[in-house]
Amino acid sequence: MEPYWENKEHRLAIYHGNCVEVMPQLEHKFDLCLTDPPYDLSEEGKHGIHNKLLEVAEGSIVFSPPENQWLPADQYGFWVKPISTKNTSRRYSRFVEMIFFYGNLGWNTDRHWSQYTNVFTDLVDGETNHPYEKPTSLIRRLILNHTNAGDSIIDPFLGGGTILFEAHRIGRCGVGIETSEEYCHLAAERLDEEIE
Repeated sequence: MEPYWENKEHRLAIYHGNCVEVMPQLEHKFDLCLTDPPYDLSEEGKHGIHNKLLEVAEGSIVFSPPENQWLPADQYGFWVKPISTKNTSRRYSRFVEMIFFYGNLGWNTDRHWSQYTNVFTDLVDGETNHPYEKPTSLIRRLILNHTNAGDSIIDPFLGGGTILFEAHRIGRCGVGIETSEEYCHLAAERLDEEIE
């Protein structure tokens, strides 16, 4: 399968398509899968994707809402977001998201113990590239905690490309998969600008 975008020197690629169809075609086993799937997936959809995540990477980290949780995990984390009044019409607003940890996650023992608490309070800072973007500082911390320089990362729900962008910035390689061509293009542009 041909990538939508690729930089061979930095070992980065973006694939345009459905992750369930693309992941089995990738010949590489990744050190880490770090991803933020859509929060409205059915139980059947989550199970199908989850099994593929476990096959394609040694360890996986998945963001999830508390009200439609991903599958039971080995460990759990929580991202406490800034309290917002959006989406509160006739319902309580959610300002906590869960983080599910699976499999053989590497542990970077050079990191300070305070980086390993399971509650994160990072803020989305600066320009956002996707409506559901996660804080770059949180993504960077998770990558640093569970990988070493040169390790490979896959993000099956690339969105605006934050995970692949941060992976590259701290010396990791990786692959992103995205169904929206618009977001594939945006992520490719971000990476081209960073590499230049």
